[in-house]
Amino acid sequence: MAGQVRCEYILCSQPLPAGARSDKQYCCPAHKAAARRWRRHNLEAVGIGIAFIRGVDDEHVVRCPVCGKRFALGHGHRRDSTYCGHACRQAAYRARLRAGQQVHVAVTKEPNVTDPGTTASR
Repeated sequence: MAGQVRCEYILCSQPLPAGARSDKQYCCPAHKAAARRWRRHNLEAVGIGIAFIRGVDDEHVVRCPVCGKRFALGHGHRRDSTYCGHACRQAAYRARLRAGQQVHVAVTKEPNVTDPGTTASR
């Protein structure tokens, strides 16, 4: 058992099949794909960490338009996120709603204006 090679996937400790090629690293295609995703995630996380340290906003590190907090896309957030959290998203929605109501009120509450569908009596 001393010469037995094990799968290189971090969460697997299965030995490789006995007749496997000498350059085989993973016990199955699923572990090979998972290891590739793990490496890509770690490389991206290091890049985001460096961007945070330097204070640079790039495609992975953006600012929330409501509170100004910087956050990383793809790590705890969707890649197409605009806001840093639920509270900021809700605050932006309420601000848009208030702005829309003010415009609606200003348009519909003008004095001496009749609706186009009604006839003015003389």
